[in-house]
Amino acid sequence: MTTKTSLLTLLLPFTLIASTIADEPNLPTHDISQDRDRHIIIAQGTESVYQGHPTTLLLPDNKTMFCVWSIGHGGHAGPMAVSRNGGMTWIRMDKQLPEGFVKHGNCPSIYRMIDKGSGQVRIWVFSAWPDMPSIMSEDGGKTWREMPPLGFRCVMTFSSVIRLNNGSYTGFYHRKKGETLEVLSTTTDDGGLTWTEPKVIADVEGEKPCEPFVFRSPNNKELCCLMRENTHDGRSLMMFSQDEGKSWSDPVDTPWGLTGDRHMGLYTPDGRMIIAFRDKAINSPTLGHFVAWVGSYDDIKKKQAGEYRIKLLHSYAGHDCGYPGMELLADGTIIATTYIKYKAGSAKHSVVSTRFNIKEIDRMQADYLANTGKSKEQQAQFMTESLFQSTEDNSARGPHIVVANNGDILAFGRWCSTLRRSKDQGKTWSPERQLGFSGQNVFNDEISKELIVFGKNENGFFVARSQDNGYTWNQRPTSVNPNTMGHGVDQVPIDIRAMETGITLRLGSHAGRLLIAGRVQPPGGNNNQENWAYNYNTALYSDDRGNSWQVANGIMTGTGEAALVELSDGRIYYNSRSHMSVDHKRRIAWSYDGGNRFVDWSVSDELYEIGEPHYFKYGKMPSYGCRAGLIRLPDGVTEARDVLLFSTPDWKGGWRYQMTIWVSFNGGKTWPVKRMIDPGLSAYSSLAADTVGNIYLLYEGGVDKLYDETSVAVFNLKWLLEGADY
Repeated sequence: MTTKTSLLTLLLPFTLIASTIADEPNLPTHDISQDRDRHIIIAQGTESVYQGHPTTLLLPDNKTMFCVWSIGHGGHAGPMAVSRNGGMTWIRMDKQLPEGFVKHGNCPSIYRMIDKGSGQVRIWVFSAWPDMPSIMSEDGGKTWREMPPLGFRCVMTFSSVIRLNNGSYTGFYHRKKGETLEVLSTTTDDGGLTWTEPKVIADVEGEKPCEPFVFRSPNNKELCCLMRENTHDGRSLMMFSQDEGKSWSDPVDTPWGLTGDRHMGLYTPDGRMIIAFRDKAINSPTLGHFVAWVGSYDDIKKKQAGEYRIKLLHSYAGHDCGYPGMELLADGTIIATTYIKYKAGSAKHSVVSTRFNIKEIDRMQADYLANTGKSKEQQAQFMTESLFQSTEDNSARGPHIVVANNGDILAFGRWCSTLRRSKDQGKTWSPERQLGFSGQNVFNDEISKELIVFGKNENGFFVARSQDNGYTWNQRPTSVNPNTMGHGVDQVPIDIRAMETGITLRLGSHAGRLLIAGRVQPPGGNNNQENWAYNYNTALYSDDRGNSWQVANGIMTGTGEAALVELSDGRIYYNSRSHMSVDHKRRIAWSYDGGNRFVDWSVSDELYEIGEPHYFKYGKMPSYGCRAGLIRLPDGVTEARDVLLFSTPDWKGGWRYQMTIWVSFNGGKTWPVKRMIDPGLSAYSSLAADTVGNIYLLYEGGVDKLYDETSVAVFNLKWLLEGADY
């Protein structure tokens, strides 16, 4: 297959903010348009037949898919095809349709609606003229009958129909208004049989809004409407509704990358949006071709650039393409369908689908980003060394690793009681040195420029501070305040020993806060299976440079060790081990208030963990999990905004082997890169990275016996992306 990334489309730093130069490319484009193996021709154009303007509908069985289109540009309806295998093969069914369907004109559009009164499911095909006629099926598309026109004057029929929170549906379309255009909406309460009087929702002076595409925000509280702007003098338009379409905000410009005609999109399994359209963005290298934009709903709302664009298909007829159908199969396959002059020559337009998985494009994005920023100048590197060895009375367990403020790499071993130092980016290491205390975890305080080890001994909680990058330490007591449950102190203390190292928040009202994942283990304070249901994750934070600490509210029960990072928009991403989860998937939560409270709990479909049942006595499906490492790469290593790395043994539900790194280039939404670090025994791990892009992994392992040693691996993104293990 032929794929490529256009570097010409990245003329601004890839910081995913609104372009500061009007209408210039500000995000990369990945080209899959020539991958013929992806393409399915639904209707072949000929020298005399122009196949135009399709829409598609995927039924809930995730296999049956309909496609309708017109003959000629804006011509008559009539064709319909059905696929019973998710769009791989198609059967024409024109002769099964009402005779009058061929008299319907301009861009037929297909929708499935449920009558909220009777429960009857109907499939509708609406066309533009005369007066928005339609055909309808009540048996899943087996038989059809022609229905009376709705009587709505329009240029084009519904380009979007959305279900409201009360079970009704609203359709959106546009019509002429003198020399300009306006967008309207109308609602049906009975599954499409009757519709309310249309109302104008967008009439913009000096602009020509049309072809609205309406979709919901991830929290279902808002509607967004993207609109083609038919003067093509600037960008497309967008507006928002927070009352189910009763009222709308004033239309404003979209981000540059969403400028185009006839948008249609869907949410990917990871929660991002992919929106396809005919590219009309000024100065775009893919102008006039069939493209898709990938980003988040927040990117749209905040007018941020997004992640990237995809060139889906190449048009051999200039700007005449791009009325898309977009469908998502259960296996993650995205089917983007359009009309397009598919090849050079005398044949006219065809109806063509292209098939891809967003993970494929994420991998292309990863390869691209690894060659930006400081990473661009690096050569792939990898080296490893054993730093701590277990003796009969002194375990090598408990790895924590940080980059000190002077750039030294500090590897803490034996639960923050010893230290080895590298002053040359991991090439050589100092002898092991005793710290004089045993702590639980370590912070690099980016405000005070101190290293802080938090610990607990027979006298209570303490912090040990170093103002000289770990050479000398000053130990003093500290106080911990319990959470609202009274947990975190006394008989139910906070424990941060087996968490990833702490961070300093950089953004928002809590900038400067020291924050670390933690757990509480009532009533027994241990990992016995009897106590798993009472264990829960939380966090520990300090707003006074470690003089006092607050235990945060609980997150999830049945969980264990965890890690957290702050993203570039101030959100806190929390990734946790789960003792009780037999699906062996990592648990994810988010904080929007600096770590006070964590919400939006979910499981990761890409990050998982072992199930080695050390303490497993009850039930038939062992679970247990493992502590993992997690970091966000420093800004500037690449031009991506939030590159995260995650480390854990890679044997889902199995034993402690195969230490592996996963990489996300979009703040944990997807993890397209994965490479094994060590095929042998491995367990707990900790990650750090310096400002030039060197990555440091400190992990427990052993040649003959697990926990015999703790080793360090030093590598970079270039090395990770060279691997085939992803």
